[in-house]
Amino acid sequence: MDLYKVNFERLSLEYSDPKSIGYKKLRIIDSYIPEGETLLDVGVGTGETISLEKQKFKKICGVDADYDSVRICRTRFQSDASINILHGSTNDLMDLCGETKYDVITALDILEHLNRTDCETALHTCYDLLKGGGIFIFPGPGIFEKIRICLGLSPTHLHSHSPSGWKKMIEKAGFTIVNTETAEFPIFNSEYLRKNVCIFGKCCIIVARKWGAS
Repeated sequence: MDLYKVNFERLSLEYSDPKSIGYKKLRIIDSYIPEGETLLDVGVGTGETISLEKQKFKKICGVDADYDSVRICRTRFQSDASINILHGSTNDLMDLCGETKYDVITALDILEHLNRTDCETALHTCYDLLKGGGIFIFPGPGIFEKIRICLGLSPTHLHSHSPSGWKKMIEKAGFTIVNTETAEFPIFNSEYLRKNVCIFGKCCIIVARKWGAS
């Protein structure tokens, strides 16, 4: 728990630093999330997404497979009855959340930690849990992390892809891609490159929709 507390404090500092990728990533994600009835956050981590978006929704459900993450987020949001934090993996999503359809589903930095089969299953489940017209947002590592994985230099990520590779996986689950950009473009501080040359950017952010009926 002490180690997780240290990690929580480190992440909290990162997400509050306007110069960090974490801060930039969350603000970009926030710009794509409209007000709605329901939000599902898959992989709550330290609760930064929920904290930023809680004013926009009447009901929020957060799910994480890590007991410490769930414990910390339950404590963090214990005074807010509209927020429900549940323990479970992506394979448990339908059992935990299947009674509700969601306007927005976020899955921050989670899919790369799953094996390929579980990743594809999670995407299909998110599609099924989303309302028609709903928004799905996934930020994750890109081509540079794929190289690190191939070299055995990434201790926690099981796979990574170019933005095109991630988009193909998300489209295979039924989604329509709305936009793709990165949190930061290396070396050059360029908004144009960040939004239009995603393959070389840091942290690929993909926004998708589920069209049609719920």
